[in-house]
Amino acid sequence: MVLGFGPLGNIVIMSDLLSSANSSLPARIPRAALLPGLLGLAPFWALAFATAAGTGIDPLLALTALIMYGAIILSFVGALWWGLAVHAPATAPRATLFIWSVFPALIGWFSTLALPDVGLRMLMAGLALQWVLDTLLVRKVPGLIPGWMFRLRTMLTFGALGALGIAWWQIV
Repeated sequence: MVLGFGPLGNIVIMSDLLSSANSSLPARIPRAALLPGLLGLAPFWALAFATAAGTGIDPLLALTALIMYGAIILSFVGALWWGLAVHAPATAPRATLFIWSVFPALIGWFSTLALPDVGLRMLMAGLALQWVLDTLLVRKVPGLIPGWMFRLRTMLTFGALGALGIAWWQIV
């Protein structure tokens, strides 16, 4: 069971959030989005496991590559809000969407400049924060984020967080 936060800050079960996401759009995640999304997790996991000594790959190189890849993905996730803002109705908080969309890229960039353990924690915090903000956006502006997209983002976010967490655990 995965818990999330409701619109008033109360804890709700993830399935409640996901089922309320936008039921009028296709329930299934389109294969054209699902496959590249899942393939995008492969570098996270391969590099996370490569940070362990004895894999035949330089652990420092793997760690550096993981942080850089995480920064790129965090930037991409933020850019989704830019795209949402472009197509958002006038009643949506478009200015907020445009402004926030650059912050994940900045968090990612700063994570590449920090010590590796700090950089990994910054990436994990950035991905988790973006997911929380996506959750709030789904609640406050229904229909702006398709339900399938929120479900995909949830899977990919937790997949990336798991890999980053394993890498962080390896180096502390």
